[in-house]
Amino acid sequence: MAYEIHLAAFDGPFDLLLHLIQKNEIDIYDIPIAEITAQYLDYLAQMEALDLEIASEFLVMAATLLSIKARLLLPKPPPELLSEEEAADYDPRQELVRELLEYKRIKEAAAVLADFYQKRQLQMARPNDISLYSDLFGEPNPLAGKTVADLAAAFQPIWQRARNAEQIHTIKREAVSIALMTDRLLQRLRQAPAGIRFEDIFAASASRLQVIVAFLALLELTKISVVKVRQATPDAAIYILPVDLDRLTEQEGE
Repeated sequence: MAYEIHLAAFDGPFDLLLHLIQKNEIDIYDIPIAEITAQYLDYLAQMEALDLEIASEFLVMAATLLSIKARLLLPKPPPELLSEEEAADYDPRQELVRELLEYKRIKEAAAVLADFYQKRQLQMARPNDISLYSDLFGEPNPLAGKTVADLAAAFQPIWQRARNAEQIHTIKREAVSIALMTDRLLQRLRQAPAGIRFEDIFAASASRLQVIVAFLALLELTKISVVKVRQATPDAAIYILPVDLDRLTEQEGE
């Protein structure tokens, strides 16, 4: 009776070994080398019968399995002749098990990536034109291209000036708060609707605490779009401009 032999394609000898282990439900940490070697050689024999070219790495693995099988048949040296480390590493299958586990991890990771790729192929990217989303956002950023880092850099010389001007004296609790500094800044902006220079926010005689609190008040007003920051060029002076000085009062009233 004629019959056909169908052989699965394997990526390499480790792929074939892993298939045989999983097919026979074998513990990968305790491989029956004789049984697995017989099945592995049977697979190569079927490939030869079908005139299929056998890759060299499959033959190298066959030689490795036969070598391990032969070593397992040799009598094990008496324990007293082996050190603890030698006794623990005497099993000739250990290196093969380590390589199989590493291959298994790589194969599983490749399967995850392949699945992700297949799902990604079913997706279509939306056009990322900013004009499509501009109506979803509010007013422009009040910093207008400036960042907190830019303000911090401009703040450094003012902070140094306050540190140099401050003298050692008896410590007194200063009556200063963000609310107080916010009111003072709003008053100054109401008197200067065209804006004021960043450096002029901080009094020359201000203590370090007053400078810090004034800076925090400015950041808070910028965050809620009560004021905005402008700078004509990177080297030009930074100006604080009023936007909606009554917004803070309206929010408190609510």
